[in-house]
Amino acid sequence: MDRRKVIVAGLGVFAAELVASVWYPVPVYIACSASGLILFVAAMIPAWRRSRRPWATFLVAEGDRSFRTPVHADNLLLGLAALQFAGLGLAVSREIWAGLAVGLFFGGAVAGMWRALWRGAGLTLRPIGIEADKAAGALLIPWEALAPNQSGGGDNWWRLKLHYVRPELVTSTGWTLARDEVFFEDGDRDFLAKVIATYAAEPDRRHAIGTLAELERLQAGVPAQRRRRIRETVEPAPTRTTVRRVITGLVLLAISAAVDANVADDRQNWPYLLARLFGGIGVGQIYWAVAGWRAARRARRGAAESG
Repeated sequence: MDRRKVIVAGLGVFAAELVASVWYPVPVYIACSASGLILFVAAMIPAWRRSRRPWATFLVAEGDRSFRTPVHADNLLLGLAALQFAGLGLAVSREIWAGLAVGLFFGGAVAGMWRALWRGAGLTLRPIGIEADKAAGALLIPWEALAPNQSGGGDNWWRLKLHYVRPELVTSTGWTLARDEVFFEDGDRDFLAKVIATYAAEPDRRHAIGTLAELERLQAGVPAQRRRRIRETVEPAPTRTTVRRVITGLVLLAISAAVDANVADDRQNWPYLLARLFGGIGVGQIYWAVAGWRAARRARRGAAESG
């Protein structure tokens, strides 16, 4: 089970909902709106919590000789939420033409963040420079292109504005709008700016990127509670557990939609409340499936790097 399979499953559910909306429009309206909202909240709450206490740290990949900012399921969940809202808009368009505009808007949002769906958004620091994964492309930034002074300014905690002395050295793949801005899902913006400025100004230190000793030197002076490499809030899940959670979640969402279709005229009785409960648990199962899979993947990477 991997990130791409989750996306393929999401596209399959999206297609099934569009087909089902021809015969059962109301259940599809309810399923799309409820699941889209729950997925959106599930993506935003962890991101908000991380923004309140960002970590001044990197994931260390000694085999790859790199430092990486942690990547989470935020963009994946946001993409799935946008896909559900796109399905709602396209389904509603059979009755209201404005729904087509809504569907195209959210469909365009999914297309505009395709790289973040597959890979997440973040920074990878190597001895030769920085690879910055963005929504629909990536920047390849040699250290020689960067100014030795980086302010770290930006309007949001997840955005870092870079200052160049040789911007012509920066190359890109995919579609990137602003070459002087990079994004990350986890990390302290000021710490990242300080690290980038350090390597831009001190070429002799670049060869040590990707080692634990170098990370400790970078964290000198950083409070101990902000130095943790990674925090596992979810136990790593084996593949069978991940598959079970996904299937359980989809079944509960289907039951919720079916109950909604039968009690649409009376939303005060217990079957309607039970359907809401099943829907919430179903989305929760899908979220924990993704989170458990990611924790297992990080554990495998750590074992491979230490071995």
